[in-house]
Amino acid sequence: MTGGLLGVFAHPDDETYSMGGALARYTDEGIPATILCFTRGEAGMIAQGSGATRDNLGEVREAELRAACACVGVTDVRIVGTADSGTERTADGVAAIAATMGELQPRVVVTMEPMGVTHHPDHIAVSAMTTDAFHLVRGESGGAYPRRLYHSAIPASFLDALARATEELGVPSFSDPNDPLAPRAAPDDSIACVVDVGRWVDRKAAALRAHLTQSNEMIAWLPENLYPIVFGNETFQRPYPERAPGEEVELEMFAALRAADGSLR
Repeated sequence: MTGGLLGVFAHPDDETYSMGGALARYTDEGIPATILCFTRGEAGMIAQGSGATRDNLGEVREAELRAACACVGVTDVRIVGTADSGTERTADGVAAIAATMGELQPRVVVTMEPMGVTHHPDHIAVSAMTTDAFHLVRGESGGAYPRRLYHSAIPASFLDALARATEELGVPSFSDPNDPLAPRAAPDDSIACVVDVGRWVDRKAAALRAHLTQSNEMIAWLPENLYPIVFGNETFQRPYPERAPGEEVELEMFAALRAADGSLR
């Protein structure tokens, strides 16, 4: 299972919101995908009715992670095991990611943008370590792999449009500036790749619902008629290779790695 897609994130549910649709799209195509998650999310929220307790939350959220990944076709799920809300940028963390890259030899690696989308310290640390590991392994492999690095990011225009839509419907804002876990906008011109995952919205929604302990934060409040607006596209920066001046926005992460017949090369 080499040459595919590796997503590296801090907590269970980060992978689904960031790229659940892309995971479904690419695994449907037969591209292997792996999720490497640093924590078990033991410091996270506990939604009413989820059955979790503070004592077993990490175990429950790991099971939710595996169930969510199954919804989008991912069976290779790995846990590093660092502390939730205590994950730091370390040489050991970089080594763990690098070892996974060395084993899987992915063409494409995805993590969150450098400020972690929500500015969560764990997100920031994992983003930095993933970027470090990417360049380390590229050097060790002579540039053979990984080939491309993407950072999940949310463009300002999207958050503005979503705020208007939720206000009209009278539902809670997705980007409340007073919420410390709310997503923060990235400049529109920093987005290098927009992946259309409209066909996979229902599977992404199912994956989000699988994170039952976090469902109030992730999806329970969102009307289904907004699913295509909120989940229909996934957006990424591309720190490597850097976007060339005047380069068009990519429409998928493997576009530059395909032969004329669409197969990967």
